[in-house]
This record gives sequence, C-alpha cells and structure tokens, in this order.
Amino acid sequence: MDVFQKTGEQYPNIYDIPYYNTIKKYLRFLGLDPHQKYGLIIVIIMVISMTSGLIPMSIVLYGSLCTKNLDMVLECLPHLGALLTSVVKILNVHLNRENFKKLFDSITKEWQQLKLSQDLYILEEVTIRGSKMAKLYRNTLLICMVLFLLVPLLPPMLDIVLPLNETRPRQQILNVNYVLFDSDNYFFYVYLQLSWTSIVVSIIIVTVDSLLMLIVHHNSGLFIVCGHQIQKSTRHLNSFANEVISERYTYKQIRNCVIMHNKAIDFYDILDENNRISYMIQIGLNMIGITTTAVQTVINLDRPGESIRSAVLCGANQFHLFMLSLPGQILIDHCTELTKQLYNSTWYGVPVKVQRMLYMMQIRTRRPCTLTACGLYEMNIENFGTVCNTA
Repeated sequence: MDVFQKTGEQYPNIYDIPYYNTIKKYLRFLGLDPHQKYGLIIVIIMVISMTSGLIPMSIVLYGSLCTKNLDMVLECLPHLGALLTSVVKILNVHLNRENFKKLFDSITKEWQQLKLSQDLYILEEVTIRGSKMAKLYRNTLLICMVLFLLVPLLPPMLDIVLPLNETRPRQQILNVNYVLFDSDNYFFYVYLQLSWTSIVVSIIIVTVDSLLMLIVHHNSGLFIVCGHQIQKSTRHLNSFANEVISERYTYKQIRNCVIMHNKAIDFYDILDENNRISYMIQIGLNMIGITTTAVQTVINLDRPGESIRSAVLCGANQFHLFMLSLPGQILIDHCTELTKQLYNSTWYGVPVKVQRMLYMMQIRTRRPCTLTACGLYEMNIENFGTVCNTA
C-alpha cells in the first residue's frame, strides 16, 4: 500500500505528495516556492544577507592580493566560492520560477494519472530513493554547518570553563574586514552576523540541491514507468480472443507509452534548460574550491590543525560536486535501461503500425537525456572523477 494513496483522492499541489512536503518549509523560508506570494521580497532579503558577508570577505581578498599574501588568498577563495555558489543557486531557481512551476504542476498531474493506471508504485519507489538521498545530503551538510559555527565559540567557552591568565586568541567564522571598525572589538556582534550568513548559505545549498534530486528522480521514474508499460503491453498480446480487439487494445497501450515517453522528454528539456548556466558556474567554483583547499592542505602539512581543516573543506567541495553529478548519472542510467527494455520486449509480435511507434522511441532513446553545463560538460560520475583529478 503506497503512502501516496493514503493521503486522499485529490492532490491540488506538489506538497500533497509526502516526499515533496519535506522540503516545503525550506522553499518557503527562502521564498523559492513558485506559488508563494511575496517570494521576491524574501529572495532579496536572502541575497542581502549573503552580500553582508560577501563584501567584507572580498575586501580581505583584495587586500591579500595587493600584499601578495598567498596563504590568505587561498584561505578566502573556498569560502567566497561557497557563498557565490549559494547566490547562483537561489537566483537560478528564482529567475526560472515559471519553469519550476511547470515542473511542479507536471509532477502533480503525473502522480495522479499513474495512481489511476495502477503504475504509481514504480514512480514511488524511485522517488523514495531520491528522498532518502536528499535527506542524507541535507542532514550531512546541516550537521557540518553546526560544527562549523561552534568552532569559533570554543576559545570564549574555555575562557569561562578553564580560565588562563590571559584571554585566548579568537578566530572568527570567516576572515572579514569591515574597514569602518575592528571586528575583534565586536566579536560576538560580528559572529552573529556571519552565523546568519552561513546559515542562509547552507540552507540555500541543501534546499536547491535536494529539490533537484527529487525532480531528477521523478524524471528518471517516468522512463522506468514507460519501460514497464511497454514490457507489460507487449507481453499480453493475445489478451482477447478477438484479434481485432486485441490489436486495438495493444495499439492504445503502446500509444500511452509513447505519450508517457514524450512527457518524460519534455520534462527533461525544461529541467536541463533551467540548470545549464547554473551548473556551469557551480562546476567552475567547485574546481577553484577543490584546487585551493588541496594546495592549502599540502602547504600546511607542518601545521596539522590547518592541514586537517583544509582537507575537510576539500572533501566538502568534492562531496558537493559528487552530489551535483550523481542525479545526472541516475537519469542517464534509467534512460539506458529504457533502451534495453525496448529491445527485450516482444516488439516483433505486435502489429506493424505499432512497431513503427516503438521504432521511433528506439531512435530517440539512442540519445540519452543528460544534464549538462551549457552543453560543454555532462553531469555524470565519470566527469566528476575527471574534474577532481584535473583540479
């Protein structure tokens, strides 16, 4: 008994589907729900929040470049990269909110239609896998964020618990320069402001990436449903004693499969169009982050604390790139699986006019649906390994 069927008969929006309801609060918090009123105002507030950290960090980077302080440059770049990545993500969803609205509406309709055709359990299985992946990703990054925010508080806490004759040196969350005042003199005020910026950045990253994981898994599920329907339709060619009725029934079933396949391709086209530029910028920022943190790790081998910190940041950048690439690989795998299901079906036993429809599907499946960064880079695991090695 699937979860979706327990919630009622009508599903007016995507959040009535349990697996999408989990990210509703995140999307509304960021103003990214396409159906949300005043979403633009919330997005502006979030961008201003990130800008309040971006400007003082950029001042530090500029000063480091002027003084040729390579260590400080390498330390600033990964943090700036993470912040700019979150800006790209939130603006990409906001600027393409109409397309995302189309995707949301399409998901709702397809779940309802598949529920009526008794094939919903197939799509639900794929969506559950995507939901689990998104949940693991969110929990991992949010836990890392909490640990990241707690590190600067250790010296003040130790000053209270285990006081020394002098105050322990304090280190802010990020290296910032406010020009008008010394951030050390207002440590806790600056800490609160940078903490808010870090929280906004983290929530944007986990929300947008989790949403794309669910959407890509839905797209993959449509291809699996299509393959299942073809296998089922060609398996029962002689369901009726009357040959004419059997032929009409088979034609109708295969036509529905072709319609489902076209819907999956249209869904993919919108999804790919939404993220082409965003993926390109994110891949570039990730490469910079991986390169700089790897260099820091090697340079600071004589200082284990700094080296470990740089290695953790390098691993975080690689993990983020991996989670960007994995959904694209899953989509490719399921498109390829549809090709195999077409060839393995008893297509040779169906009427000629039905074979023509299947042949057209076979031609289209030879070109897999791949998410790309401006058409120059395919989001898959093979390219993920190549980028890591290159960086």
